[in-house]
Amino acid sequence: MDVSQMLLLFQLQQMNTSWQTPKNDQTDSSAAGGTSTSSSQLFAALFQAALGGGTKVTQGIGEVNDLFATERVNGDQSASAPQSNGGNVGSLEDIIYSMAQKYGVDPTLIQQVVKAESSFNSKATSQAGAMGLMQLMPGTAASYGVDDAYDAKQNLDGGTHFLKDLLDRFQGNVPLSLAAYNAGPGAVEKYQGVPPYKETQAYVQKIMAGLNPQDWKA
Repeated sequence: MDVSQMLLLFQLQQMNTSWQTPKNDQTDSSAAGGTSTSSSQLFAALFQAALGGGTKVTQGIGEVNDLFATERVNGDQSASAPQSNGGNVGSLEDIIYSMAQKYGVDPTLIQQVVKAESSFNSKATSQAGAMGLMQLMPGTAASYGVDDAYDAKQNLDGGTHFLKDLLDRFQGNVPLSLAAYNAGPGAVEKYQGVPPYKETQAYVQKIMAGLNPQDWKA
């Protein structure tokens, strides 16, 4: 967009403002809504023309309205991020992102592990005694300074730290690190790869399916 187009756009914005009916002068809500919609559509068409896009006014209106609709949908999705049910302020997404930055682990990987381990249930407990979002065993929780494994922030801190240590141990190999998270690093080293356990193999495949293909390392 050049300077002349920017000036034209500014003028169009001023015109659009002047076309709006003041709220204190409105006597009929449906009529006022019709006026606002018409002016908005006209402004959208002029806006498209100023950008040099399309030759039909109706086409310009449709494209701009589609863009606005997309922005509203994206805004609604970000506002509905899963909330932590472990008593911590903020969403699980925020805490996961914070731990990803703290330990240098891909936040998507952390999310997939949490999904596979507990389905984002901070109060989950397995028959083997694994606890919380990332299903920490008591010994692992104690090793990483987790006093309350059912506290979302503490659990994600300990679990992400553990995952980071496994990634370092297996030189960034994500499948092997996930196998070690599930079956233990000793089993991975024993078999020199993902152990031939159906549970572990399914676990690794499930998480890797939720990651980008580039994350898979042979």
